[in-house]
Amino acid sequence: MKLNNLAIPGKSMAGISLRNDVDIVAASLAESYKIEKENGVLSISDGMLLVGYNSDNRIYAIECNQALDIVYANKLWAGMSVRDVLKHSSTQVALGGCVVVDNINGIGLPLPSDFDDFECITDYLSQDYVFERLSVFLF
Repeated sequence: MKLNNLAIPGKSMAGISLRNDVDIVAASLAESYKIEKENGVLSISDGMLLVGYNSDNRIYAIECNQALDIVYANKLWAGMSVRDVLKHSSTQVALGGCVVVDNINGIGLPLPSDFDDFECITDYLSQDYVFERLSVFLF
């Protein structure tokens, strides 16, 4: 399997589908990518992609960093700043530890662990803060 640069909210990222069996995904990528699996996370190519899975080995979330160069609808990408988020979206809410924009559920920018909720995104984060990862997740 080769990774791609597509994200579909609530469905897939980089050609990996949510709800799939993580062991099947790992086996299909092992020839082309460095794979590490521990503590409920499958790491692909030193964290370029992180795949979260549950005790049934089903994938519930996928995150990428800037190395994969995924841009969703010219609204979301890894490496964007708070300023970029404000420029490219009308609304921003905290949902499940992510910034979700314009009511597009199933895709977002993971928040720092100590900021899991906000009234206004700039209440806690400066406009220069950079979101290092983009996440697709079940909702």
